[in-house]
Amino acid sequence: MISLPRAGPACHPDLRLSGTESTQSARVIKMSKSSSDPVSCEGLVAENLHAIQQLVDLLVVLPGKLYRQTFGARGKHVIGKHVRHIIDHYVSFQKAVSGDPSKPLDYESRQREESLELDIHAARNRLLAIARFLDRLSLSPRNAPLWMEHVSGDQRVPVSTTAERELVFLTSHTIHHMAIIAMLAEQGEVEVVEGFGVHPSTLRHQKQLQMQMARSA
Repeated sequence: MISLPRAGPACHPDLRLSGTESTQSARVIKMSKSSSDPVSCEGLVAENLHAIQQLVDLLVVLPGKLYRQTFGARGKHVIGKHVRHIIDHYVSFQKAVSGDPSKPLDYESRQREESLELDIHAARNRLLAIARFLDRLSLSPRNAPLWMEHVSGDQRVPVSTTAERELVFLTSHTIHHMAIIAMLAEQGEVEVVEGFGVHPSTLRHQKQLQMQMARSA
């Protein structure tokens, strides 16, 4: 079971890259807020950890053959490819906030490790390493910038961002691909848990509707 974060108000990575035990240089993230008070990232980390936990739990019961199986008329849909794609984005984020401050967050130049598409155990272990990274995001008393390079056409455009903004993106990105994974798993006759691949905003909306229906009953 992945533990929920013990993070304080700000996101401060003091983490290692996936697959290593060496501590990386800590990088402090600039907060975008009108007030000087830091924005809490605990909830943002928790949303990512919840999604990762669901994905890890599925990989525990998913047959390795189904993980590598191709779906669709053109055979382009593979659960392993979607899992590897999810991992790639977290690794890019981790490198940006734990590595050289002069290097940008770059989702374009991903590792794309083919072994993660084929080896379900390697993918699960990498997801657990990512969860440990997220769990270590902690409070920092000072601010530093985070920026990313966005490729637009043939140009690389620098974009100012924050760890919090990227955690929001990563939640949406992960859950989007999990929704596809859920459909493929069910085609392979593997049942997924309720709420798998459903965005937290949708779950909150559904809960509000249930509460309204309960009050009007």
